[in-house]
Amino acid sequence: MIPLLIAGTFCGTFILSAGLNWLALIPWRRSVGSHWAERARLLYPARRSARANLYFMTLNVYIGTSALSPEINIFVTMIPGFLGALFGGYFLSREISPGMTFKQWLNLVVAVAVFAFGVGFVVLIAAVEMPPNFGGFTWAIAACALALVVALQLGLNVWVLRQLKVLAPAPERLMQMIQEVSQKMNTPVRSAWVARVAMSNALALPVTRQLVFTEILLAVHPDEEVKSVCAHELGHLSEPRKALLARVIAMASFYPLVFMQPVGARAGLGPYGGWILLIPVLICAVIAIRVARQMEKRADRIAVENQADPAVYARALERLYQTNQMPAVMPRRMVKAHPDLYDRMCAAGITPDFPKPAPPKKLSWTSYLVIAGIAVPIIIYAIRTVQDGSLQVILPR
Repeated sequence: MIPLLIAGTFCGTFILSAGLNWLALIPWRRSVGSHWAERARLLYPARRSARANLYFMTLNVYIGTSALSPEINIFVTMIPGFLGALFGGYFLSREISPGMTFKQWLNLVVAVAVFAFGVGFVVLIAAVEMPPNFGGFTWAIAACALALVVALQLGLNVWVLRQLKVLAPAPERLMQMIQEVSQKMNTPVRSAWVARVAMSNALALPVTRQLVFTEILLAVHPDEEVKSVCAHELGHLSEPRKALLARVIAMASFYPLVFMQPVGARAGLGPYGGWILLIPVLICAVIAIRVARQMEKRADRIAVENQADPAVYARALERLYQTNQMPAVMPRRMVKAHPDLYDRMCAAGITPDFPKPAPPKKLSWTSYLVIAGIAVPIIIYAIRTVQDGSLQVILPR
């Protein structure tokens, strides 16, 4: 039965994810011939819903499993449910980027998982496996989780991606450009890597003083623009120690969540009452976002100041956003570290050659459909737990 449940969950979320993403792309398909900024604006809600639905569908599977078969381990359905929704999203990426290979897409998924969610995955697994008491096993899991969190910040993430062939050493041409900009800015770089992923981007790792550039960025941008992007990333490597400390603390703030179950049990709030630990995490996250936004503006200024022609950096930003089909203006009140492209270009002294677009919708209607679907297993669970006879009123025998 378990193999059938796993296969059924995977196939169900795979088909649902692919189908909903196809529907969400309809407005974007109809915009053929429009300016790239308008097409990106219409694409954004579909793309964001594709990511959001990963978690909404997984939550739906979790609630459904708990309601229908409480004795089944939640990972039996949550993992295949998440993977089904994830792989169902490949078709959306393939449609908006026809030249993308499956390997490039998979590499991007792995890179995002390691760089952006590596610490989160470690904390989540440790929190779920943690017993509801403070014993020897509890502290052993906590120690292992702490060691992994620290190791990820000290370079384990790069090592893992190198072993998976997602990262490769920077070629000589790129290293020469980095060294030229690094010497000019007097900002040393420990090492640089090229990511074989389906995205045009660059990334700075301030703790280990490393830079990551993607293959697509190097292929699309001329050398002068690559240097301007490099100057921006070196701006992050020269951040004040207070900013670096704030980033490290924000990342480390997730670690106490591993004690969710024992804290909840000790406080009499139930096995998962320890979600109260999320409060300091959210506070640290808000502070980290504000610091990150300030550092992005600072890095933009540094990139402009290190160019003989400020238009070079502005063109590099526009080309990067156009290649990735990202909106020039993001939704209002959205938690974001980077300023809008339109404002970044204006700050660089260049007025874009297109009018400022309206912000896109935050989500496609498909996500609201999935959210509504979460109510179904909750209702089923409520019905199954009724013990006072009211069940006969809802479902008469």
